[in-house]
Amino acid sequence: MKDAYDYCEALVRERDRERFIAALFAPSVKRPDLFALYAFDLEIAHIADAVREPMAGEIRFQWWREALEGKREEEAKANPVADSILATAARHDLPRELLLTAVDARTRDLDAISFETVEDLIAYADATAAATAALAATILGARNPAISQAALHAGRALTISDFLRTFARDVSRGRLRVPLDLLAAQGVHTASVASGENSEGLRTALRVLQERALEEYARFRSVDVPPELLAAFLTLSLIPRHLAVMSHGNYNPFHTPLELSRLRAQFMIWRAARRGAI
Repeated sequence: MKDAYDYCEALVRERDRERFIAALFAPSVKRPDLFALYAFDLEIAHIADAVREPMAGEIRFQWWREALEGKREEEAKANPVADSILATAARHDLPRELLLTAVDARTRDLDAISFETVEDLIAYADATAAATAALAATILGARNPAISQAALHAGRALTISDFLRTFARDVSRGRLRVPLDLLAAQGVHTASVASGENSEGLRTALRVLQERALEEYARFRSVDVPPELLAAFLTLSLIPRHLAVMSHGNYNPFHTPLELSRLRAQFMIWRAARRGAI
């Protein structure tokens, strides 16, 4: 079992350095379970990038559904991520339906156009990043119902911020995660986005998402999060700095990186943890 949890820790360290650093500020006894949760989230998020055909992705998602439902017990034990998340869910009485809903939501990643409306995007965020944040808080001992609301705001802010950060990469892979209703409101056609046209309408649509992410971030900050739960939310401290570049006059969504150096991100997470506030 320890080997499985060690595998999860290594996977999170490799694929999501920011969340790995944040988890280090949790009590050491809680970290393996956080890494198991984050590894599960990373594994199902990676499926769309790992397959060439949607059907192959659907097969992988179905495997995860059956593993979570206990229908592939031996296979799950042989998979370190599945083995760890199932043990973590049992230990902390995590609702399996939240994990299953996350799997279902991630099937949208297989679509070339992920969201028709902003409401679709928010529903996706609630089922994925927000659910993960809520489960992480549960692992850390959350009992206050207000934390569920904080997790919703956190998940929405993180999801939108991540989509803005990966916009150019997603388009290059034939995937569009900007809701179609935002593009239509600005008179932007999906073909122009796919061709890499840096139009004012596209930048405006993306800035609407930027504003929504910052609004959700501000709503999260209005909730009093106990210090012992902060590790579940520390990566939010990076959002304003990631998105600030979008306000510059020379912002080009296809070429302007919305990234911080590894050292800068680590410092900002450390500072938020040290002062006990996002």
